[in-house]
Amino acid sequence: MSDSVLTAAKRRPDAAVQLLFLHHAGGSSYPYLQLAQKLSGSIEVFCLELAGRGGRFVEPFQADVEQTLADILAAIQRQELGRKKPLLLFGHSLGGELAYQLAHRLRRASPRMRLGLILSARGFVDPDVPGEGPGENLSDAEIVRLLEQYEGTPPEVLADPEMKKYVIGVMRNDLSLLARLSRLPKPALDVRAHLAGGDCDSRVPVCRLSGWRRAFSAPVGQEIFTGGHFYLFASEQVIPWIEERARELAERTSAPPSLDNLAERFSPAFAGSN
Repeated sequence: MSDSVLTAAKRRPDAAVQLLFLHHAGGSSYPYLQLAQKLSGSIEVFCLELAGRGGRFVEPFQADVEQTLADILAAIQRQELGRKKPLLLFGHSLGGELAYQLAHRLRRASPRMRLGLILSARGFVDPDVPGEGPGENLSDAEIVRLLEQYEGTPPEVLADPEMKKYVIGVMRNDLSLLARLSRLPKPALDVRAHLAGGDCDSRVPVCRLSGWRRAFSAPVGQEIFTGGHFYLFASEQVIPWIEERARELAERTSAPPSLDNLAERFSPAFAGSN
C-alpha cells in the first residue's frame, strides 16, 4: 500500500524486523531510502517524509508537534508496523526527538509491542531547563551558517537563489518543530535503546548524546563512529551495526506480541496527548 508519510524502501514480507528511519531537520527521506538499499533482506525498511518535501512537496510545512506525531502514528497503523514483527525506530538529529516521542506513545498504547530505538546525532535536551533547547527565531543568514556547519547541504544548492530560499524555508520550519519537540516531557521509557553519533560532530558532542540515558529505565547502549553529524552516510561500519541491532531485537522479542487494539487506542484524543 502506498503511503506519503512512510515510504517503503523495498517490500520484504519475509523480513524478521521492520525498521523506520526518521530524517533530520532540513532533510527528506531520499538519503535514507538510499541507505536502506544497503541493508539485508532480513530488514524491511520504511522512511519518514515530513510535509513540504519529497513526495509531500505540495503540502504546506507542518511545525505543530501533536499533528506531526499523530500523522506518523496514523501511518504506522496503516502500514501495520510493529503489528506482526519487531519495530526498530532509527531517528537521526530531529528524527531522534521524533523517535523518542513515538516510542513513548507506542509503548503507552501497547506495552507488549516489540519495540527498539536508536537515537542518532541528537543531544539530550532537558525540557525542565529553560532556554536549553534550540532557538526558533534565526535569521536567514544564521540558518545558512547552521547548514554549513552541519555539512549536509551541497554548496551548489546554497549557491542557487531559488534552491537556497526553499532550503531555508524547510530548515526554519524544522527548527521550530525541533524546538517544540525538545520541550515535551521525557518520561523514563522501558525500551531498549542505543545511542549513536560521530566522533567529529561539533554540534553534538558525546557528552550531550550520552545525556539521553536519563530518559530510559531500560539499559542503553552507545556507539561512536568516525565522522561528523552525517556519519551514517559515510561510515562503512554503520550498516553492520544496524544489522546487529535488528538481530538483537528479533532474538530478544521472539514471543508473539499483543497490540491491545491499536486502532482503538490511536484515537484523535490519544494521539494529541503528551
